[in-house]
Amino acid sequence: MGLRVISLSMWSVTFAVAVSLVAPGDSPAFRIAVAIVFLGIMAFFHELGHFLAGKRFGVFVHEFGLGFGPSLVSFRVGETRYSLKLFPLGGFVRFAGEPGSGAVGDDAAVPVERRFYSQPALGKAVIVAAGPTMNLILAALLFFLVFSVTGLDRTTPFIGEVTAGKPAAQAGMLPGDRVVEVEGHPVKEWEDMVTVVRRRPGLPTRFVVERDGRQLEMVITPENVNGTGMIGVQSRLERSRLHPIEGMVSAFKETVYVVTFWVKGLIETIAGKVRPEITGPVGISQILGEAASAGIAPFLYFLGAISANLGLINLLPIPALDGSRLLFAAVEGVRGKPVDPEKENFIHFIGFAILMALFVIITYRDIMRLIM
Repeated sequence: MGLRVISLSMWSVTFAVAVSLVAPGDSPAFRIAVAIVFLGIMAFFHELGHFLAGKRFGVFVHEFGLGFGPSLVSFRVGETRYSLKLFPLGGFVRFAGEPGSGAVGDDAAVPVERRFYSQPALGKAVIVAAGPTMNLILAALLFFLVFSVTGLDRTTPFIGEVTAGKPAAQAGMLPGDRVVEVEGHPVKEWEDMVTVVRRRPGLPTRFVVERDGRQLEMVITPENVNGTGMIGVQSRLERSRLHPIEGMVSAFKETVYVVTFWVKGLIETIAGKVRPEITGPVGISQILGEAASAGIAPFLYFLGAISANLGLINLLPIPALDGSRLLFAAVEGVRGKPVDPEKENFIHFIGFAILMALFVIITYRDIMRLIM
């Protein structure tokens, strides 16, 4: 959030432009640069959430900035200055009344009731939570674009590819065949067939397929691959788009699924059941670049997942993140008075320093993975 806290994403229009001038449009460097711009858009939405909520509660906003350091572009609209900074690292919203913001002189002309720390605990909590909430809204919007605008390639009961030498090819199955029945089980979706085949490694299995309007029977014995039956076929994919209403419902469900999956993964990581995999902005940019090369739908979907993850990460109760701010607001609500701003700011400063050190380490590891 503003409060001089880094958003966990990279932002760099200047970097993207510089790379695009020296890299071909289809090069990995260009794709990564484009990915970084999209990560910047996520940072913008995050800060926009804080900004709009702050305005709604009447808090005076000194500055809305993207990046940190010296300003490349800066202009004022009304009481707020909007700026584009040199270093492409997240963004901020500088509210009046922030401890340690270096804006005491600016705050002198701002009415006390319009300063951030003059807001009630609930108001502070809403302003702080608005950033991560905006990331989740952006995730749902991106999922909606995937489901209802670009569409998804979905599996069908039709055979798309048959691997030579595998059981299906040996039995005479051909691309274009429609699987009607497997071992007495009707097949309406591709997964209906897969479910039966996986359970029958090494067992002769009766298939009924439709070809040129005729139904053919064939017996195929799935290979045993690590205890799972495989016959060597792939589904024929078809692009489908949901009705806008269905798309909105599915986008909401997908956002809930991503959130649930993330929380489950966090719990398993804390419990030591899974090994944590930490990727920084450079690594995320590389993955986004690879997703972009796979098509617009995978790219948008992965952007949605990343946006949801950024919002959830910011909700962790770690000093300098939004979750820590929410925790202090909750403490204030319980005890009836705010925590000493200087003490709170010191805690956030320590957390910020640790996050920056972690950021440098993770970025170094990501870069080494790229060049090795």
